[in-house]
Amino acid sequence: MTSTAAAALVAEFEAAAKKTQQAEEALRKRMAREIADLERQRAFAFRRARLIRALAAAGAGAEQEEAAAAAQRRAVSELIGWSDASEARDAILDRLGPVGRIVWLCACGAEEGTPASAAAALQEFEAWFEGAHGKPFYALFDQYVPEVPVVDF
Repeated sequence: MTSTAAAALVAEFEAAAKKTQQAEEALRKRMAREIADLERQRAFAFRRARLIRALAAAGAGAEQEEAAAAAQRRAVSELIGWSDASEARDAILDRLGPVGRIVWLCACGAEEGTPASAAAALQEFEAWFEGAHGKPFYALFDQYVPEVPVVDF
């Protein structure tokens, strides 16, 4: 076998190996994107469940819709970590009000309060929030908590 023929043979196998390596790298990148997307979906699904749980728990003991709505606003503010009121936060809580109402109606056993109607109201709110703010509502749940040094006295 001539050195040219041997070099061509080796080059062909090296090219096949590089092609396979590129395919593997592309698959790993695609899988990483898919995993990141699923992680985000999972995180938002659990945040969605926490939100509904907070709305249901806050409104559960209320006899009147107004009392339930006020308790739900406080619960959502606490859940997100809002300690003071602002015009922007009030607007968000106002838009979330219909979701709270339906959750309260579900808890009361009213006919118009169904899981499907709560899901539809929540989806409408989420779409409004993302359109108005350019990010998902559940990004508000990402709160940076700075580390505080522990001091012994």
